[in-house]
Amino acid sequence: MDQRWVKKEEVEKQLYEIFQLIQQVDEKMDKVIEDVIKERYEQSKIQFDRLEQQLANVEEQLDDFAEGEDPSLPFASKLYFV
Repeated sequence: MDQRWVKKEEVEKQLYEIFQLIQQVDEKMDKVIEDVIKERYEQSKIQFDRLEQQLANVEEQLDDFAEGEDPSLPFASKLYFV
């Protein structure tokens, strides 16, 4: 009977250790996911800012052309987005 209780206590101890490890993994995964989301947000924001600047340049060229002025830069045959 004593052996059974010893084994039960050992199993409970191991289960508790497993539970703690699972909690640690969960916390680390939350941190990794948060970091990835922040990094992706920053990359998207940089790309959006570049596209916004390209659009502003195209609008400026169109305005210059509409006013009859020579465009400051010739229009490219294709627009390349990065």
